[in-house]
Amino acid sequence: MKSPAQFTILQAALLAALSGLSGTIACARLAAQQDADSKAPAGVSQIPATLPKGKKLILMDGTFQLAREYTIEGDRVRYWSVERSQWEEIPKSLVDWDATRKDEVDSGARDAELKAKIRASELAQRTKDIDVDRSLEIKPGLFLPDEVGFYVLDRSKLIRQMKQSEAVVKTSTGREVEKIMSGVSLIPSKKTMEIPGERAAMRLATDEPEFFMRPADSREPRFRLLRTQVKGGHRVIEDVSIRFTGEEKHTATDIEIQTWTPATGVFRYTVDQRLEPGEYAFVEMTAEGIAGYVWDFGVDVPGTKAK
Repeated sequence: MKSPAQFTILQAALLAALSGLSGTIACARLAAQQDADSKAPAGVSQIPATLPKGKKLILMDGTFQLAREYTIEGDRVRYWSVERSQWEEIPKSLVDWDATRKDEVDSGARDAELKAKIRASELAQRTKDIDVDRSLEIKPGLFLPDEVGFYVLDRSKLIRQMKQSEAVVKTSTGREVEKIMSGVSLIPSKKTMEIPGERAAMRLATDEPEFFMRPADSREPRFRLLRTQVKGGHRVIEDVSIRFTGEEKHTATDIEIQTWTPATGVFRYTVDQRLEPGEYAFVEMTAEGIAGYVWDFGVDVPGTKAK
């Protein structure tokens, strides 16, 4: 049986051991935390917490309250606290109004500068492949492509390149046979210029489109805008009837257009009237007549989905 003195010594030794164990555990936890912090991604701790968007009510002691909005009511200022999401009031005399208004002006200038940088960045992205010497801004932030071709401005911010279609000229062979068999040269003949298919692949969603042409050379092309008639699975561009006297009669529905020259080597065409839903074609006039390739498109009824 142990004496009281031995029991006291044993108790003290046990407490010391427990204290040492606790210290060891605490040190281990601290080391583990430090190790975890050292493995955290670089720069995470350097990213400052951004303040919510709001106005600063700068106080006389140099601190501020971040307010979504505020009003002055007598000798009190009532504001919505962004930090606490509630309405609060403070005496008007606590606010440094000169510093508050200066901060509002500075914040407005910073916001305007940031917006300008964003717009410049977006514009640079849109125009990165554009030749600066040949670029033409046809709408704010919208540039005509540099390549040779025929383009259409569909609505206000969508410019598309038009593709050529081959037109076919058909002759009324029955009349020719009748003329030969009768031996009479006064029977008139007829030619029809048409585009295969009832609908153009290019569909426009506006009745007041604008067109732009970059020709391969410096010449000014001669264009006619015609409305085509859908007949028998084809779009008829023009009918040419040869009369008894040899005179030709041309039947086509012309749409009046205006020609502009916004830049050297660029031609712009606008329509004098709203285009009704239907099928249309730009044809180029040459010394021999209409060229065999045309730029065709269709105008759809507003609100309908193009097929």
